[in-house]
Amino acid sequence: MNIAKFLTSKRFMALIILGLALSTTVHAGKIYKTVNKDGTISYSDQHTPGAVEVDFASNTTTVVQNPTLKAKQLKTIKQKKPVEHKLSVTSPAIDETIRNTMGSVTISALVTPNAPGHYELSLHEQKLRSTSGTFLVKDLPRGEYSYQINFVSTSGKVIASSAVRRFFMHKPSALIKPQTNSN
Repeated sequence: MNIAKFLTSKRFMALIILGLALSTTVHAGKIYKTVNKDGTISYSDQHTPGAVEVDFASNTTTVVQNPTLKAKQLKTIKQKKPVEHKLSVTSPAIDETIRNTMGSVTISALVTPNAPGHYELSLHEQKLRSTSGTFLVKDLPRGEYSYQINFVSTSGKVIASSAVRRFFMHKPSALIKPQTNSN
């Protein structure tokens, strides 16, 4: 087909008319801007009293976010307050002197609020474990001992710790014999 014939044909004319019809319907909508009494701005496709027609360039893209939706989303987000556990050592007292001929000491601790897990005692390069928080340590020689207790959750995380504390083990010397009164 010859180009000159095509440009004058009915098909070409129909395509031109269809293109013009579609382009006018796309650009036929009008947008109106209204400034409200409280200073907020509203846009609408309906003309209202005091509204001004907005002229958008053909290449303009406007994104409008709904501020009330954002505010509602922020209100529904709530953070859980983390539970703070506290570990208290109930015995021995700080810097207490333990007098025991067998070199035994009972160390006790308690975590509040109660949680699932276990207690770990670090004493004299040893780590001991207890589910009740009570440790019986035997055969300690005389001397000064530093220790610390941690409470470990079931996931393996330390959730409470005591301060490093100390006690003194006092055992009577095997060289000193008790004196008897014989007169």
